[in-house]
Amino acid sequence: MRVLFYLPVITPWWFESIITPLISKLYQDNEVHILAPELWQGTGLSLREVQLCAHMPDIRWHIVNDQKHPSMRTDPAEREGIISFVQSLDPDIVLCRSADVETIKAFPGIVRHITEGAADPLSLPSDILQFSHSLFDHGSMPELECQQVAALEDLIEPFWSKLLQTCVLDQAQRDYLCKWSAFPGDRPVLFLPLEYEHEENFYTMHRIDALSNVELLEDLAQRFGERIFFALTNHPLNELYVDNEPLNEAVEARSWCMRMFPQETPLGGRTTDFLIGAADGVFLMDSKVYALAGFHGSPIVRRSRFRTGAWLNVYDAIEDFLADYETGTLQRPAQKDAKVWFAFHAANNLINLNAPQLSGADLIERISTPVDPDRWADNFAQLSIDWPKAVP
Repeated sequence: MRVLFYLPVITPWWFESIITPLISKLYQDNEVHILAPELWQGTGLSLREVQLCAHMPDIRWHIVNDQKHPSMRTDPAEREGIISFVQSLDPDIVLCRSADVETIKAFPGIVRHITEGAADPLSLPSDILQFSHSLFDHGSMPELECQQVAALEDLIEPFWSKLLQTCVLDQAQRDYLCKWSAFPGDRPVLFLPLEYEHEENFYTMHRIDALSNVELLEDLAQRFGERIFFALTNHPLNELYVDNEPLNEAVEARSWCMRMFPQETPLGGRTTDFLIGAADGVFLMDSKVYALAGFHGSPIVRRSRFRTGAWLNVYDAIEDFLADYETGTLQRPAQKDAKVWFAFHAANNLINLNAPQLSGADLIERISTPVDPDRWADNFAQLSIDWPKAVP
């Protein structure tokens, strides 16, 4: 088969940790092409990435280095040229790391996004991935037959109570952290985990209204500051690579309606885990925190251009969340369905690149057959091998 990797927003870490192992497994029995721009703003390919694949000399490299190559990341100036070139290659499969979702709609073959697979609180490898039809269709799941649902419940049942216990604080710990958080008692609290905002993250182009983190906080404070308190956490990569001074100043200037919390609580646990359970709801865009919110049954407000699984019961607008909060009728993720989704995600969707038995043929099967109950038991067993089981 002819496999094309289309990688306009690939980062060096992603190429080395995810793409190179994928290529290595597909290379032996397939014709592999790589189409990407040269390195710019932390994305694209350089000589280093080519050298990482030196042991695979038959890879066909197509590196775009003209003056318009930066536009490939968001809105290609040469969109028709890219489409025409890919059509001339006529790939059977196209695997993408692309923030631009419009161009790839015209590509031939089976087109999939290579996306992260992490789903807290499941313990999973850092390089776990999945092949997705869309970038951020969070919590999606196909219609399943009753016996398939039962099979998934049986797979996860031995682990579920232990997973629940990992999120439980004793009363003294909870009392301490509630005092530490110092939430106001006169309005609801929405937990807002801010998203990664480095120049290499071109996926922010999909934010509704295209607001930066600072602009988003200014907007929320203006519209809801009298009615909601926002508990914030910064993205860990923002703290490593971004100038956070404007963000911190924006929060400090609005301390009456928001507060930035550190990554860890004084007790050493993740602040995200605490705030998910302590806040009245969670406000998200395309953050992976949706999985943890769904696990906890926390009400979710989501503003996104992408779809959300029905079981998450999200609010599309903060106004709707507030209306139900005031009447005591907040809708929450369906916990029975949450159990099924986590089992389905691990059993059907996730790919562990470190699995020694994983072959190129397995990857082709995953791409060609998005849902396959025949792989559920083996895939789930492989991923859950180190998870603690509940003891009767």
